[in-house]
Amino acid sequence: MKKAIIDSFMYVLILAAIQIVVGTVTKFISQTADVTPMVTTLCSVISSVLTIALFAWRKWTPMSGQYINQRPWFTQFWVICLALGSALPMTFFTEQVGLELPPDYTKLFKGMINSDLGFLALAILAPIAEEMVFRGAILRRLLDAFDKRWHWAAIVITAALFGIVHLNMAQGINAFVMGLLLGWMYMRTRSIVPGIIFHFANNTMAFFLYRLFPNAADKTLVEFYGGNMTNVLMAVAFSLMIFGAALYQLNFRLQPKR
Repeated sequence: MKKAIIDSFMYVLILAAIQIVVGTVTKFISQTADVTPMVTTLCSVISSVLTIALFAWRKWTPMSGQYINQRPWFTQFWVICLALGSALPMTFFTEQVGLELPPDYTKLFKGMINSDLGFLALAILAPIAEEMVFRGAILRRLLDAFDKRWHWAAIVITAALFGIVHLNMAQGINAFVMGLLLGWMYMRTRSIVPGIIFHFANNTMAFFLYRLFPNAADKTLVEFYGGNMTNVLMAVAFSLMIFGAALYQLNFRLQPKR
């Protein structure tokens, strides 16, 4: 168990090191000029590609087609519903507890959204890289090391690390809750595919929302819904119904690993 925990922290440090090195090199290349959104997005793309390549090459995240070969396509529909149903309630919760995305992160996020490589960076490469690190490497090691009765602890630890690496409370809380769901799905299937699909759906929804409504990042939910709290609560309730239905379906469809 001790080795699994050490390995888990090593994987996080490796991910952080890749991001730091790529960021440093990118800033050096851009010299003294302001770092443009394209440069920042390119940095994210390179970081994700290096992470995916390293974890696949070193086999820290074992690659297998076993789960895909079962053709669980309808199950993935419910995974998408789970992601879509969780987004609005989590946004509502973070607003109610007074958590806001720091201005620097908001600016970074807007820049990446409007970049030509934004969708590739945020919706495709980031989900693959993060699921390979946190579920395919860290959670896998912890699940193997912990007694089955303590698998919930492995999921909580991984979710906490996933939240911490986001480096701000607003995203961190959301990532922690998301990490619990992603960890549960991985524990059931021992595949990162459901997690990638969930991650893809969540990030894609955010990407197109802010593309269609550029000022959405600067508004609260109440402001977005025209100042009507009743509409907000109805939207949150509807989202929770989708979330509940998806969770119910996945509880049956995601078969525990035997």
